[in-house]
Amino acid sequence: MITGRTAADPHWPIIHLKKDDPMKNILLVAIAASLALTPTGMQAQTDDIVVSSNRTVNNFVDAVSRDLDRSLNRFSRSSANQTGTGVAQILFECGPDGKPTNIKMYNGAGDIGVNRQARKAVANIRSLHPLPQGLTNDQLFLANIIIAKDSRQFDELSEELNERETNRIAAAKGDRKIFAFTLSKTPST
Repeated sequence: MITGRTAADPHWPIIHLKKDDPMKNILLVAIAASLALTPTGMQAQTDDIVVSSNRTVNNFVDAVSRDLDRSLNRFSRSSANQTGTGVAQILFECGPDGKPTNIKMYNGAGDIGVNRQARKAVANIRSLHPLPQGLTNDQLFLANIIIAKDSRQFDELSEELNERETNRIAAAKGDRKIFAFTLSKTPST
């Protein structure tokens, strides 16, 4: 769901998508519509020649989510004794080759194993290219990764993440815009 917008630019939504969320398609249509209203989208209506990606925000989020999910699953299988849970927020950019670069822990989970798993998942994203219209290589991305033992803990960690994101958005007044998305991992997924 869209949980907030930056004060500096109301057209850039903060995006939290839960895997297999039934509202996902409706949300992604809304996101695509809001991106179409950004200055980049408006410029496309007046320029004679426009080169842009045919990749939709929906396709972009799906591809990145699949890569993150694949990496989290692989890491979970190789670490059978992994018992840590928590919320890790990983900040990164898109390199010229489409691979994540400048990967940094924005806000850790308090569990070194969860933090390591989240960083590896982001590092293993195959490619962010082509970026959907409205996003460029200098875009900051924030992967919010929740690793929970069960649905009760997932709900608690989701509340924690919501509070973190609310605080981040409130403190970001003039900062660069961040495209944030959420991926969760519970034993049932």
